[in-house]
Amino acid sequence: MGINLLNIETDISFRQNLSRHLRLKQWNVYETDQRIKVKKILKRKNIDVVLLGLIGLNQEGLYILKMIKKVRPFIEVIIINRSEQIALSIEGMKLGAFDDFIVPFDLESLARRIREAHQKKKENEKTKKSSLQRFQDIMVAASFAEAGEADMAREFLGKEKKPLVKAKKEG
Repeated sequence: MGINLLNIETDISFRQNLSRHLRLKQWNVYETDQRIKVKKILKRKNIDVVLLGLIGLNQEGLYILKMIKKVRPFIEVIIINRSEQIALSIEGMKLGAFDDFIVPFDLESLARRIREAHQKKKENEKTKKSSLQRFQDIMVAASFAEAGEADMAREFLGKEKKPLVKAKKEG
């Protein structure tokens, strides 16, 4: 299965070259330089990882990062920036970015981090589903308990039967 990437970058030449390299890895790469298009892509496509170029976006890039995390909290974002704007990278990390790369960077290192970000997204989604399933199980067990079927509720939750009142020690 390929990774779905969104490459947000204002430098058209840089964006196209980076996207072309990433497509060679059999990944689906979507591109934009406009905030309004970012939201449309996020709603229509199952994006795994976003590459967010802060070089041309500056402070607007942080707004886009916040919006991404609000619309799709499990998407991992990798910031691409210059060393002169390190404060923006730090702020981006505080807002939940997965990693940041300073230009120039090694393309294979970026590809490795993209794979790691994709794996983290999948794990986070699985954990959420597990938590949701656990909550649903608890609600079903509560219904059994409310109906007077405490044993069935315990069985549903995988708990062994325990006495509700401790026996007195005879001495």
